[in-house]
Amino acid sequence: MSAEAEWHREIGHRTMTEASVANFGCLTGDYAQMHFDLGFSASVGMGPPVAHGLLSAAWSLGAISLYAPEQLGLGNANALLTGYRIRFGRPVLQGERFSLRFRTTSDAVVEGLPVTDGLATEFETLNAAGETTCAGAFSLSFKAEDASFHELLSEHSPQRLEVEDWDPASITKPLSADEMVERGPRGESLGRTVTETDLVNYTQFTGELNPLYANEVFAKATEFGGRIAPPMWTFCSAFGDYLRDLLSIPMPSSGFAGHLGDEWRFLAPVKIGDTVRTRHKPVAFQASRSRPDMGIVHFGLQLLNQRDEIVQDGRVAMMMPLRKS
Repeated sequence: MSAEAEWHREIGHRTMTEASVANFGCLTGDYAQMHFDLGFSASVGMGPPVAHGLLSAAWSLGAISLYAPEQLGLGNANALLTGYRIRFGRPVLQGERFSLRFRTTSDAVVEGLPVTDGLATEFETLNAAGETTCAGAFSLSFKAEDASFHELLSEHSPQRLEVEDWDPASITKPLSADEMVERGPRGESLGRTVTETDLVNYTQFTGELNPLYANEVFAKATEFGGRIAPPMWTFCSAFGDYLRDLLSIPMPSSGFAGHLGDEWRFLAPVKIGDTVRTRHKPVAFQASRSRPDMGIVHFGLQLLNQRDEIVQDGRVAMMMPLRKS
């Protein structure tokens, strides 16, 4: 992080409502019980239902695009959002009010996407008490007039995530964190076709009104030849695919700390009419340094289109209980 960078004023104040949580679940397919079930939230000591962590992530880009569009290169056909990371510090509950602040950073946002390719922005979301609920950063890449994003992005193409056959019925008891890499959920989703409705509903809900996603005249003049789907939306949809498999197996009755953070890289555009599917698997485990009874499991996510091209690559970090000795 640049030592001299100062935080800009707080922007985009918003109250987390029940309707916001419900709408985000519908837009992304993340129907986890903790976000919707009052009884479940109370039973695990959370109080009101917890908002999706990725709702704060999606809202962060919406707030920046509304109040500081230059940080996202809005209106610049040679600028593209190519990387994003976020770490969650404390949950946002329904009824809480929060806001966002940001500053330019020199840190690498996602491994393999150097800041020298463009611009990186660090942000934090704060609740009404001034506590940081999550923190993250995003990278904006620029290309020369006579170059292409395809050439720029192909330099960072990852290896394909290979997933083995897996049957959720084979898991008959809760898995501990240290068992996830070997036995945890993995697979490929059935896929979905991206529609006009997806783009309109998501961009209007979050406020991420980038003309590359919302303005056909502007987008047609770019190398993509038309509007593309917001990469935050495609990642959130992939997360929903992965989460349904994770929640299909028995989970610990207590001590499940949940979602710690995410990161993703944009690799190729997703357009209206494309059909995308999600591949996911647990790829790494580490013991928690702050909680000796817990471990951190990293899940790999990749989105592939109908041409079998990897269009997005991401990681999810989850904290889960260790096996009891």
